[in-house]
Amino acid sequence: MKKSAKINALCLIGIFTAAVVFITGCGQKNTPTTSAPAGGQLKKVTIGNFGTTCEAPLFAAYENGYFKEEGLDVELIKGEPGVLKDSLATNKIDATDGVLMQWIKPAEQGLDVKFTAGIHTGCLQVLVPANSDIKTIQDFKGKTIGVTGMGGGPMNMVSRMLSDGGVDFKNDVAWKVFPAPELEQAMAKGEVDIISLPDPVAQMIIDKGVARSYMNMAVSEPYSSEYCCLVVVTGKLAKEDPAAAAAITRGFLKGAKWVAANPQEAAKLIAEKKYVPGDVDVNAKTLASYNYVPSVEAGQKALQLAAKGMKDIGILEKSTDTDELANKLFLKLPGVE
Repeated sequence: MKKSAKINALCLIGIFTAAVVFITGCGQKNTPTTSAPAGGQLKKVTIGNFGTTCEAPLFAAYENGYFKEEGLDVELIKGEPGVLKDSLATNKIDATDGVLMQWIKPAEQGLDVKFTAGIHTGCLQVLVPANSDIKTIQDFKGKTIGVTGMGGGPMNMVSRMLSDGGVDFKNDVAWKVFPAPELEQAMAKGEVDIISLPDPVAQMIIDKGVARSYMNMAVSEPYSSEYCCLVVVTGKLAKEDPAAAAAITRGFLKGAKWVAANPQEAAKLIAEKKYVPGDVDVNAKTLASYNYVPSVEAGQKALQLAAKGMKDIGILEKSTDTDELANKLFLKLPGVE
């Protein structure tokens, strides 16, 4: 089902507060190829994922046994952003990763989560038709933008990009929501003029020759140096079992280091194991554009910058102290560097 909305301040707040019911039937479970280490009982944890290329560190940590090295028995659950957000809120999953800007507004409104480390830069693109006359940010005025969810990472990224260029994302453009697989068709039919979504689907559309990238977070300034995806754990886990939260984070960081050193192997792993759409080549091309330098300090800085940017453009409340919010949300865990 698709829906459209002309964004104003009140509906934006309503959108962000809307909860999505968790449906366990839509989860996708996987079994790792590695075996558990001898001795000791593993702690069972559940980690959510979106099925995108940038999550290669998670899949690598799972398949290569990095989580088991940390004493964890991990179950992976795949879901849409709204589903995973609700799953974090209800503690049906213990952790996830993903685009930082999709979690900050819900956290401002009370979602109990902690960010524990930055994983990488890149992963979102803004696409226009290959023959589009859209050349500058001012050309976005009066256009309709297709996204996968109101208040999600792609929408927030485009909103920031528009505001940086002097375009009002609430009044100068319209927004329409489509499931990710329908965005390409919606643009081809002229239902939307612009779409924003993560890789590998964004890169797959470009490779067909039907669209070009207007903005790619992996390479476009001033966004290319910013960490877009962080490790997220529930506040409950962080409070009740910080050792497990630290173990999850270390597993992610080990996976990120492996992906950085082995991008072709990582692309093969995530494509052949069907964690993501697309073939090995498109995922390898995409991974090569990301900067996997996992970092606690850079992750904390990214949170501070993103929160400030979201307040500046009116997504966060005017009364919110972004430094205080960032300090509240970011957690440095013992043994995580």
